[in-house]
Amino acid sequence: MASAGDQLRQIFLALENEDDLKNEAKNRPPSEVIVVADSVKQALKLAAMEMQLDTLQLDYKILSRGGSQLLGLRKLPYRIHVFKAKEDNRFSDLADMDISLSDAMAAAAFSEDGPIAINAEGKILVRIYRTGVYVTVRPPVGDGAPVSLQQALEKLRLAGVTAFDKGRLESELKAKSAKPLKIAEWTPRPEADSHLSIEISADHMRAIMTMTRPRPGGRHLQVADVIQAIKANGVQFGIRENIIEKALDEEAYATPVVVAEGTAARNGNDGYIDYKVRTEKKIEFKEDESGRVDFLERDLVENVIQGQVLAVLVPAQRGQEGRDLFNKITPAKNGNPVTIRPGPGTMLSDDGKRLLAEKNGQVIYRGGILSVHDMFTVYGDVGITTGNITFLGSIVVTGNIDDNMHVKAAGGVEVAGTIQKAFVEAEGDIIVRQGIIGRENAQIESTSGSIYGKFLQSSTCMAELDVVMAENIMHSRVYAGRNVICNGKRAQLVGGEIICGGVVRVKSLGAMAATPTKVIAGVNPRAMQQMKQIAQIEKQLKEKLEQTEVNLKTLQQQKAAAPEAFGDAKEEQLVKTLAFKEKLEERLREAFAEAANISEFMKDNEALGAVHVEKTVFPGVTIEINGASFAVQDEYNNVSFVEENGRINIIAYVPPEEDDVHFQKHRRKGRYSDVKK
Repeated sequence: MASAGDQLRQIFLALENEDDLKNEAKNRPPSEVIVVADSVKQALKLAAMEMQLDTLQLDYKILSRGGSQLLGLRKLPYRIHVFKAKEDNRFSDLADMDISLSDAMAAAAFSEDGPIAINAEGKILVRIYRTGVYVTVRPPVGDGAPVSLQQALEKLRLAGVTAFDKGRLESELKAKSAKPLKIAEWTPRPEADSHLSIEISADHMRAIMTMTRPRPGGRHLQVADVIQAIKANGVQFGIRENIIEKALDEEAYATPVVVAEGTAARNGNDGYIDYKVRTEKKIEFKEDESGRVDFLERDLVENVIQGQVLAVLVPAQRGQEGRDLFNKITPAKNGNPVTIRPGPGTMLSDDGKRLLAEKNGQVIYRGGILSVHDMFTVYGDVGITTGNITFLGSIVVTGNIDDNMHVKAAGGVEVAGTIQKAFVEAEGDIIVRQGIIGRENAQIESTSGSIYGKFLQSSTCMAELDVVMAENIMHSRVYAGRNVICNGKRAQLVGGEIICGGVVRVKSLGAMAATPTKVIAGVNPRAMQQMKQIAQIEKQLKEKLEQTEVNLKTLQQQKAAAPEAFGDAKEEQLVKTLAFKEKLEERLREAFAEAANISEFMKDNEALGAVHVEKTVFPGVTIEINGASFAVQDEYNNVSFVEENGRINIIAYVPPEEDDVHFQKHRRKGRYSDVKK
């Protein structure tokens, strides 16, 4: 109970506030007017101007309707009573009237993470608690207007607060501290207090609060009141105090708010295998920089190298237990584990979590298992249907290699049919069961092995070791690091250019028509090419060195003639030119040394050079051995050409040694015989 002094003080405050309200009422716009106008719309517009309100805030009653009389010769005006619409935040005793427009807006706007306003009006909150009546004045945001005294008094009137400390209110309106400030004592009105209800979901995972707006003079709820009500319903876990505080602050009346929530159990994810290579062969065409698509690049082979990671085991995860509102544990399932099974050509890492390639080759996924094979078989032709093929192993083609196709292998290549106008490159041997018909555009190269075939026509053929053809070599460019052999029963070498580091052994050389044919033996073609490249580099270095020496000499003369005029920039240029000259001289010495090494290598192989023709050599053939040259003018039979003392001598035919007769031996041992068509 309040003391007599407190009651007297409240009476004085109420009288003072009543006088202020009367003075303000004199200047306040009318709350209702009677308007005469031609239409209802016009009447509301005129009334809004008079009452200083928006037309949406007005309500009206038609006292007399307008319209036309006397056949439209005279129009009667409307007479309308316009008044301020009743606010929806005033309540009756009926429970179904416990929702207002403002409550509906709060329900739509309430969320845990709301948007941040750029411009917002100032706001005043009135809260009636057991400890007293409090106001919280929040400042505006951006271009928003602050709270006025009139707005504050109206807010207090609607809250049913008539006796309060006006001075403290005015001070807070100026300070806008956004902190609760007590301006009056609490007068209990239990029938007007705010009430709440708590509903527990059927799965005991959510507690939902719904609260009513207090009537004028009624007490507002506090966070402690809500928590007490929640706990009274047996809730022990998951109370969301920040949500409760926000709901009370934003006046989320008649709005269901989740004020407590359990933690749901989470089952663990199953383990799985993260494949680092393609497990499905999908054709994907790629564009080049100009936007063009090469439809022969189908990328059908998934190449891998030794030690490459093929797959990684992602272990199963443990489940996370949940907890309901009553602090009861809800179980969770662990994920199902998986294992990696290594296939042929693969191995597991020490920890068993990574699958690695044991060798270079093609990775194949079949039946959930990855395997690596060092041989790739093309059943049929290499053509438009297969696209170009690149493989980090050996390739077997049971058909032909068609025009314009590219085949590259880190191992060998074996072709059951023919190679057409195509590009074939392999590190190992290239075996062509039929022949090579290049039509001037085929290029066949073995970077570390030999090339074997039945015939070679109009092609470029390069091998680190031997080039061996059974029947003929016609109009082709052949470059072999060791020997070129064409000694079948009807073997013939006609036209083109043959360069090898060892011997050329053929049945017939040239043709009766004196077809130009050039044969160079005893010269490694790669060494010859390197010597040409080094010679070109030496020429460029010498030209740059001569120009640099001229520039250096000019700078030195300028410095000697006028040292005082030779500034820092010139001195820096002189130093750089001198350093550049030394660098050029060093590179030139390196080129000379490399040329000397290659020359030494070529001299060591000079004794190997020879040309052996078992049957006939025709005019039109030019033979070079170890730098000596001989142009054949007459036919010769069963002869060998060797170099002695800088001259080429013609001697009796030298038959092959046992280790030279190896074409049939390689042909019989070809891998193709093990491949099923």
